[in-house]
Amino acid sequence: MKRILTTGAAALALAVPSPAIAQQVGDWVLGQWRGEAEWYPGVIIARDGSNVTIRYDDGSTEIRPVNQVRPYDWRAGTRVTCLWTDGRWYGATLTRTYPDGLTVDVRYDDGETQRTQTGRCRQDA
Repeated sequence: MKRILTTGAAALALAVPSPAIAQQVGDWVLGQWRGEAEWYPGVIIARDGSNVTIRYDDGSTEIRPVNQVRPYDWRAGTRVTCLWTDGRWYGATLTRTYPDGLTVDVRYDDGETQRTQTGRCRQDA
């Protein structure tokens, strides 16, 4: 499962993005693909010193320095940018997440809604 529910100080620590707590194999994270500004969801599949290998939810894989990785924190209300059926990226808000951890419902800024996958969404810096 991708989400760990906690309370108290542990929840507060998880609420603040920090590369220090998103570095272990199996952690679901947001990584900066090719060092760009946007954050993409994926899972750490290997670690070598200060670098991690991420398998992004869209199936691509790359090695990133840990300072370009943060904990996955998407939930209903999170602002994202997602691919619409025309292949273009549009601003949206997550309205629902599903137990599989990969399926989400979004409402685009123009009011359109879509059920999509996390691998078709990203978060701006």
